[in-house]
Amino acid sequence: MPRPSPEAAKCAAVYRLALPERVGHGLAGERLGRASGTSLEFQDRRPYVIGDDVRHIDWRAMARTDQMLVRVFREEIQPRVEILLDASASMAVDPGKIQIAVDLCAMLSDLALQEGFACRILRLGDRIEEIEKAAFDRLGTDADGRRPLEDALDAASPLLRPGSMRFVVSDFLSPHDPTKLMRKCASAAGSIALLQILASDDAAPPVGSALRLTDAESGAVLDLVLDEGAVRSYLQRLERLQSGLAAEALRAAGIFVSIESPTPLAEICRSRLLPAGVLTA
Repeated sequence: MPRPSPEAAKCAAVYRLALPERVGHGLAGERLGRASGTSLEFQDRRPYVIGDDVRHIDWRAMARTDQMLVRVFREEIQPRVEILLDASASMAVDPGKIQIAVDLCAMLSDLALQEGFACRILRLGDRIEEIEKAAFDRLGTDADGRRPLEDALDAASPLLRPGSMRFVVSDFLSPHDPTKLMRKCASAAGSIALLQILASDDAAPPVGSALRLTDAESGAVLDLVLDEGAVRSYLQRLERLQSGLAAEALRAAGIFVSIESPTPLAEICRSRLLPAGVLTA
């Protein structure tokens, strides 16, 4: 079972989360949200309606205008970070692939906690599990699920919190429609980032190999000769998938980043996550 490597903590000491310009609803805390609340940050006045807190009546404005107005304040929130880790078996076909996924989750959770955010790690496997941060750092997690990502997202949806900063870490290689998948990933989220982790053979299959492929999730078997045509066809499908996810992420004001193992985590941060706007120095 892969555990977070020391590189995760080292990178967390160098970078910060790049926060979205607008943060959604959350628990009472330090940052200002979009909704009205009870902080000391004055926002506006509006006419009094039955049920309003009488302590918010603006008596001075009433003396000037003969209208009963209440002061409206901006809501203070503690942003939430949700990290959804795809634990299907395809994530573990290459040891470097699942290691990068685990390190990314550990680093992102470290960064969230450094910002004072509430943070949750959800393992999307045959069962949906919330893993405590301390347990994740100590034990890591495996990837052996057979449930497709879309089904796992459906099962996880009751646990997802509105307005959260949400990260989905997956290879996204199970058959799906990018538009439909993005709706499930981004549902009610304040911001969304899709982090695709590919093994080197996922990104560039070797030409000339005769393989017996067994689907890690369904168990289906396929005999395949990887000639140039087969590899070219696969790469075209992969490019369509990545383009579709990138377009849907952009439409949702989110981020899509594709990462290939075994790239070192420090290099991933510097060359991929920093330019994409996931991290800031």
